[in-house]
Amino acid sequence: MRLYTIKYTPRADRDLSRLPPDIARKVVLSIHEIRESPYLSIKKMKASDPRHPIYSFAVGRGVRVLLSIHDDVLIIHVLEVEHRKHSYRDF
Repeated sequence: MRLYTIKYTPRADRDLSRLPPDIARKVVLSIHEIRESPYLSIKKMKASDPRHPIYSFAVGRGVRVLLSIHDDVLIIHVLEVEHRKHSYRDF
C-alpha cells in the first residue's frame, strides 16, 4: 500500500508552533501514523461540503486536527490543529 504525503497549511504550522513542544510532537507523530490508511482513524464532519469533505482527527483527549484528503494524488492536507473546544468554529 502506498503512503499519503502530509502537507501543512500555514495556519496548521502556526497552530503547531503555539502548542507546548511535547504535545506538538505527539500531534505530528499521530498524523504521520495515519499515512497508510487515514480513513480508519478519522471522522467526516457533517457540515462540510460533500465534494470536498473536511475530516476531524482526535489526538489525545484535547486536540483536534482538521484535515482534507486527496486520494487522487495521495495527499493529506492538515488545515488546523486546535484544542477541541475551539476547533470546529470555522467549519
